[in-house]
Amino acid sequence: MLRLTDLAARVERVEQSAARRIGELAASCAEALAQVAGLREEAGTLGGRAGGIEQKLADVSALLARMSAQIDDLTAAPAPDAQPGAAYRVNPGPPWWNPGDDRCADAAGRLRDWVEEVYRPVFGYLGAMLPGCWDRHPLCLASLDVLHEAWCLLYLPPRDPKMVFAQLDWLTRPLLQAAEIMAAETRPCRDHGHRDPSEPAPPAVPSWLNSRH
Repeated sequence: MLRLTDLAARVERVEQSAARRIGELAASCAEALAQVAGLREEAGTLGGRAGGIEQKLADVSALLARMSAQIDDLTAAPAPDAQPGAAYRVNPGPPWWNPGDDRCADAAGRLRDWVEEVYRPVFGYLGAMLPGCWDRHPLCLASLDVLHEAWCLLYLPPRDPKMVFAQLDWLTRPLLQAAEIMAAETRPCRDHGHRDPSEPAPPAVPSWLNSRH
């Protein structure tokens, strides 16, 4: 009986110890479950924040792409049709030192049209100072060639304020100087009456031009 009583006491103590241990384990499990739930909640919050950050980064990237495209448009070289003088392409310079070259004949024909249609009708006494033998003077050909190309660049395309000032400068300096040079070059022809029979008598040279020679 004593042994049975002792065994029963031991079993009771073991049961009590096991119960306490089980309770501790259950409490630990509950705490662990609570921590897991908290981590899950934090992970969800962080996931939402990460999604928001990704969206903002995408918006910023799109904005940067648009800005980059706009900067490229602003810094890109203008298309040929948008450049000043795009309405006219400058002709290659003829080899006036080689009068037998076909390019000289082509350029001379182009210059004759310009002299008759623009230079003489528009530029008054300056155009009248050019005798009919101008196409037999290489200096006149070279001068009229550059005058013609400059006129095309200045007057054929649409003009802006800068172009107006460029036109004014061309009218008051290069044109006058070229007319004076061609008048001096052809003076012997005018003085000796070397002109085409159908050509009217050359106009009197302005006094300001005579005074310089």
